Amino acid sequence: MASRVLRFNRTLMAVSLSLVILGLVMIYSSSAVLALTRKGSPNYFFIRQLIWVVIGLGVMLVMMKIPYEFWKRRKIVLGLFGLQILLLLTVLTMPAINGSHRWIRVGPITLQPSEAAKFVLILLTAYLLEKRLRERREWRQVLVAVAAFTGATAVLILLQPDLGTVVVIGLVVLVMLFNAGMPLKWFAGALILGTLVLGMLLMTSSYRRARLMTFMHPGADPQGAGFQARQSLIAVGSGGLAGKWFSGGSQKLLFLPEPHTDFIYAMIGEELGLGGTLGVLSLLLVFGAMGCRIVRRVKDPFAAYAALGIVSWIVVQALLHILVTLTLLPTKGLPFPLVSYGGSSLVAALAGVGLLLNISQYE
Repeated sequence: MASRVLRFNRTLMAVSLSLVILGLVMIYSSSAVLALTRKGSPNYFFIRQLIWVVIGLGVMLVMMKIPYEFWKRRKIVLGLFGLQILLLLTVLTMPAINGSHRWIRVGPITLQPSEAAKFVLILLTAYLLEKRLRERREWRQVLVAVAAFTGATAVLILLQPDLGTVVVIGLVVLVMLFNAGMPLKWFAGALILGTLVLGMLLMTSSYRRARLMTFMHPGADPQGAGFQARQSLIAVGSGGLAGKWFSGGSQKLLFLPEPHTDFIYAMIGEELGLGGTLGVLSLLLVFGAMGCRIVRRVKDPFAAYAALGIVSWIVVQALLHILVTLTLLPTKGLPFPLVSYGGSSLVAALAGVGLLLNISQYE
């Protein structure tokens, strides 16, 4: 009898590649003026992102070829976590860029370890949850281990400082724990504790507190603290139904800060209109639906937990990016996964997609 040929989820791959291609187009359109002003070439950011796309697709293909069982080994997940901690400690010794220690510069290459930390923590959490089932451990033991690993990662990322990434990590881990059957009393406690810690972090930092006040009173300082949010809304609102298209967009003319990264969804709204923004949301919805189908159908608990973590990471971070763009959350620099400019973010996300596609073969 012939062996069954394993097939990955082609819809998931098509959606992921569509987001990457859309990102390249929007990065070229939104960054040309900024690149010419800062770097002397309108193609600077586009070419760099194109190089990262090639690297990221290579990583995705490698992840598709490596059986997912490789990542459920104790030595592998703990080794990756140790390397992650080392990189997060190293980045704190690097010179600050825009007031933050988030990047490691190696020649012309700039790496952001916190992006890879999301992927590593998902693998580690999936390993611990699968181990709980296999060894029939109590939830208390698992929660202590997950809290320790997540807490150590979060503290180092907060020191950069980067609260947005910590929020994404916290939400993804909570989704994974809830799906694994975490008792509701523990889940509610973790949610309340996380909310209290988040509130404390917001109120004890002057610049975070200022962003929160701006969010609550957006019209109080339109030319100062509220400038980014105001320009983002102008971009989204001025696009109308059909958009201004690439030659008509005005916010990229040095009005909207970082239009190719933190506010790329606003640029999609201005240049591609309501149709473009709804199209992106549709792609995100299909990505989430395909991911959830994989989670439901795969038999191996580790594979299911890892798949859920990856889907949650991409969808949650994308939704947070969109909510910030629409000023429904305080301004925070979070890239749109697979779309925004940034090599570390793109490669990490494509690595996650590659693992998800590998797992999809075993539905």
